[in-house]
Amino acid sequence: MNKSSELPKFQQIQFEFAKNLRNPAKFQAPEGIEARRMKVYQDLFYNNVQNFCANSFPILRSLTPDDKWHRIIRDFFTDYRAHSPYFAEISAEFLNYLSDHRQPEQDDYPFMLELAHWEWLEVSLLANKDDILSIPHDRNGDLFEQNIVISPLSNAVAYEYPVHRIGSAYIPEEKPEQPSFLIICRDRKHKIEFMETNLFTYRLLQIFQEHLEQKHQITGQQALQQLAEETQFPNPQQLIEGGKQMLDSLLQRDVILGVNS
Repeated sequence: MNKSSELPKFQQIQFEFAKNLRNPAKFQAPEGIEARRMKVYQDLFYNNVQNFCANSFPILRSLTPDDKWHRIIRDFFTDYRAHSPYFAEISAEFLNYLSDHRQPEQDDYPFMLELAHWEWLEVSLLANKDDILSIPHDRNGDLFEQNIVISPLSNAVAYEYPVHRIGSAYIPEEKPEQPSFLIICRDRKHKIEFMETNLFTYRLLQIFQEHLEQKHQITGQQALQQLAEETQFPNPQQLIEGGKQMLDSLLQRDVILGVNS
């Protein structure tokens, strides 16, 4: 027996209404609702989701032909089941759909998922309600000798493609030999900053993040020593000394907030 038939009549109508909104080609509207009126709701819901995705992933949208883009959004709107009821989290759900649910197509850009992830990072930082000014830290402490406080509003990421340069003027046809190491953060003035960096800085920030997740504090010196050991740098002291400037630069960008106060 169809479980929906066991529901009260008003809930049956709600389910029929929702199914028709999601996929009008497959499911009929509830009896008694004029098709013209139903079309208004169908367009309203779809356009809201489409516009939100287009605004959250503007570069991906600009590079995707209209028919392909709307086919992707229609499939996302029709078949994907979001885990969050919040409209503001549509961008995260769309990224999850692209990464884990959508079947790749032959004409997809090879950098499509990396570009989407890069664009989503900016959206997520803008929407994040954390305020780094509320996090206890001393901006004038000794980054080398004292325990580092890194910003929760910063991300160090590595991509096979230079996603920060991709746009209508630059569409890479093949994967570069070297990956791109990037940092994105929201500073204390709530401004989004992008930085291209290198493997050493990328790994250094990973080390700080790993210790943070383990609830273990670490000084700048300890992190740089770990980095020198991992990379088997031929002159560890040179890396450590150069790392002091690296720490200062990250402090100025609000990637590092300071030291424990």
